[in-house]
Amino acid sequence: MKKILIPIITVLIIGTIVGLSTLHRTPRATTTTVHKSRVIQQPQPITETTIAKQPALKYSCIIYYAIKHLKIQRWQEVSDFSLGWQVEIYTDQGQTKYLVWSDKHIKADAKQLQPNWFTLKNDHVTYDSFGVHTFKKDLTTVSMRTILAQIKRDHATKTVRHMPTNLVIKDHR
Repeated sequence: MKKILIPIITVLIIGTIVGLSTLHRTPRATTTTVHKSRVIQQPQPITETTIAKQPALKYSCIIYYAIKHLKIQRWQEVSDFSLGWQVEIYTDQGQTKYLVWSDKHIKADAKQLQPNWFTLKNDHVTYDSFGVHTFKKDLTTVSMRTILAQIKRDHATKTVRHMPTNLVIKDHR
């Protein structure tokens, strides 16, 4: 009996030691892999309500359309998106006139030539330019709806929404 009892006690002792040692161990941490999916944010569409609340965005829409879609050649003078723009607002004979200069940091001494400009009446923009060599006015009138629709067709919402960061507005009214 002693011969049987010693191996059983030995097995019980070893089993107890192994059991206790596993209870005091911290469980192995499981590794979780997190995969970040890239979500591309689409910019909010530009609407008439949006531009009514954000004049700088409205002017950006108007300038974008002039640069990309007008057939008035002088508007290409303001086509450098990295330089930005300066818009000066004046009232002339009861009509508000928006002068558009290339370069948001342009100084008065650099404003030698008559700039491009636009006027707003109801829902329409009249682009105006003075032909330097022809000495005649060049006019084009476009509705804001047409401008906004063209920006959407061009997939240029992100570009136009970024333009106000490069736009300086000086209101002289």
